[in-house]
Amino acid sequence: MQKGEVKPITFSLDFDLRNYLWESRVCLACAMCKYGDWIYAVSPEVYDFGWICPEWEWGVVDHYGTSGRARLVNALLCGDIEPEYPTVREVAFRCHLCGGCDMADKRNLELEPLMMHQALKVYLVDRGIGPMPEHKKIVKRIERNGNYFGRRPEGKMAWTKKGKVKVTKKADILYFPGCYASYKYPETARAVARILNQGDVPFMIMEGQKCCGYIPFVTGMLKEATEIARKAVEQVRKTGVKTIISECADCYRMWKVEYPKMLNMATSDLGFEVLHIAEYAAKLIKEGAIKISKEFKAKVTYHDPCGLGRLSEPWIPWKGIRDADDWGKLKPPRNFRRGTNGCYEPPRDILKSIPGVELVEMFRHHHNAFCSGSCGGVMEAFPEQQRFETDVRMREANYVGAEALVTANPRSYDVFIESLTRFQNDGMRKNIEEIEKRFSGTDTFKSLKKKDLNLQSVHDLSVLLASVI
Repeated sequence: MQKGEVKPITFSLDFDLRNYLWESRVCLACAMCKYGDWIYAVSPEVYDFGWICPEWEWGVVDHYGTSGRARLVNALLCGDIEPEYPTVREVAFRCHLCGGCDMADKRNLELEPLMMHQALKVYLVDRGIGPMPEHKKIVKRIERNGNYFGRRPEGKMAWTKKGKVKVTKKADILYFPGCYASYKYPETARAVARILNQGDVPFMIMEGQKCCGYIPFVTGMLKEATEIARKAVEQVRKTGVKTIISECADCYRMWKVEYPKMLNMATSDLGFEVLHIAEYAAKLIKEGAIKISKEFKAKVTYHDPCGLGRLSEPWIPWKGIRDADDWGKLKPPRNFRRGTNGCYEPPRDILKSIPGVELVEMFRHHHNAFCSGSCGGVMEAFPEQQRFETDVRMREANYVGAEALVTANPRSYDVFIESLTRFQNDGMRKNIEEIEKRFSGTDTFKSLKKKDLNLQSVHDLSVLLASVI
């Protein structure tokens, strides 16, 4: 091809699917987005612990993963298939948007599969083809009552009435309790308050606080999610707070990354800092502001929530060209979010500071962590898929000998608690049998081994820390 025959492609990192034509065409189907890193599959017994894409392992065939989805996107953009084609919607909304493929792809090619997947959901919603019916019900509850569960708005602060919770009317720190901590697991919200109170840290709670908009965002309802983001940022700016703290990895991700992304600004332009309670608590422990007085004697493994880990790197807007005449180089150059700079060490530092804890890592950890299955609206619309994926992760935790699994996200905690109940009722064997059935006719997973159940408990990190101070 002669130089000058291909024009540079101008695009922005946004939610317009047309901006990801390049991703859809140059994907090599190399399977890095499928397996993540084979170094974690240390023997035939644990081959399935080498996967990074949860829906691909569940669905088996390639169209459930990034390589197949890229071809669907290319076919849509080129007019080869219509968006109403049944497989398109299913494939799009079975994606967790967990970022595993995004992190893995950037080892070989500097592509943006995560943005492509998100833009695909927006594309379908804009054409009335999505989201799934279950997602629409949740969004209606949020619009009506301001929370995921559709509970009465005045009940959001009920958790403050039990126990010694000290909240101030005006402070530099604003605690943003998510829907799960406010309604389903109030002990988590009280644990955060106890940590801050014990550290003598004044904090306030925003009056009339509503859901962060996670479900509208991850299901492609961009208009609704953007409006939630705009109002929330405006409201916080009016309070004059310097820092927002959340116990929920998904709320944390929304405030730190997705709000700036939707509002076309950098994270640094928000006007306030966004922290997870794990980051702030680790700092308090290091400074001696809170003392750990009890032990927790157990072999513990930590699950990295996607929103707190690889998806939590600050957002930086970018607009420019991808020059097809110059090997697809981006001009101007930009820094890529590769998932390696997420919040990984603070939760582990907290666990290491608790007497009696023996911390063991799963095969997949830090930016290579396998999704819990709770991300992306999948557990609401496709619960059978979520249960399979959660059980795979629990089996991994059990395989490394952990007695307790700790995470720092109420949604992850929720699915792990249910999975532990299944495991106590022969769920591990059933999970292995399901894998063997799905991959029938191949040698891939025929050596998987069922181990005795070591896991005894699942813990939210905030609740665990609050119980030992």
